[in-house]
Amino acid sequence: MAELRVQIDALDVELISLLVARSHYIDRAVDLKKAEGLPARITDRVAEVLGKVSATATAKGLDPELARKLWAELIEWSIQREIRELGA
Repeated sequence: MAELRVQIDALDVELISLLVARSHYIDRAVDLKKAEGLPARITDRVAEVLGKVSATATAKGLDPELARKLWAELIEWSIQREIRELGA
């Protein structure tokens, strides 16, 4: 069990690293949205991302509902971050 926990902890570190990388892309999106006059929330894009996440989860053997819930939270956090930066 101890070795399994070590492996899970290592995956958690990798996941955090990927989330940090994703947040840098969100920062770049803020810059582009400012330049292009786009809003933080683009409903069609949110639906597109959630659809892709669900399909990918299904294809990879992960519960698509779990993936959608996790990404919905991640997307909302990102949008709120963009709103703060965009001042809108």
